[in-house]
Order: sequence, then structure tokens, then C-alpha cells
Amino acid sequence: MEHKNSKQEEYRFSIEYYIFREGDNLIAYCPSLDISTSGKDYGDAVKNFFERFQIYVETCLELGTLWDDLRDHGWKVTEKKLTPPAFSRLIRKPEMSKLLGGHINYEKVSTPMRIAAMA
Repeated sequence: MEHKNSKQEEYRFSIEYYIFREGDNLIAYCPSLDISTSGKDYGDAVKNFFERFQIYVETCLELGTLWDDLRDHGWKVTEKKLTPPAFSRLIRKPEMSKLLGGHINYEKVSTPMRIAAMA
């Protein structure tokens, strides 16, 4: 299903991910897309996360599966807006239960993102 609006050039939305330590690495985990990366320090983990997000979007665009994949992850996709899944849905994921229910120090990060509307 194509979601293109001739007046809209891109979708703007915020994506949330969590940074936490696991062993010697910092992990960046995005439950709304099931994307995770690691790095030796905070900057490396964040940089790797954005690279992974870009690869995810580009791969889905090449396969023509972006909108279906977002929906499969619980996103609401309309011609005007992308809305991530509700936190109440994300908290049911085992990774989130481990993160939020354990004694793990983490930082929640919310970052503005963009995807071209012609996607």
C-alpha cells in the first residue's frame, strides 16, 4: 500500500530507544522497531543505532515492505502521520521487561526522525 501525499515530502516523527550497559558495551535498543546495536561508549552506540536505523529503512524501501513492517511492529501508518506503538504494547516485550523490571541503569532517548513520503 502506498502512502504518498503530493503536498507532504516527508514523515517526521520521534523514535525512542534505550541506552544501557551490558558487559563492556553500551547497547542502544529500540523496542518499537526491534533494532539494537552496541558500542564501546555512548557516542559509538548512538552512531551505530542511527546507521542501523538507516539500513533498516533503506532495506525495507528496496523490498517495498516499509509500511507493512512498521504495521507489524505496531505502528499506525496513515497518509499524514506515522505513530509508534503505545508504551503499553512495548512493555510486554521480554527485552523491555528485563530492562525496566531489573536493576539495570538505562537512559531513555527520544530523537526526531524523518522518512521520505515517497517511500
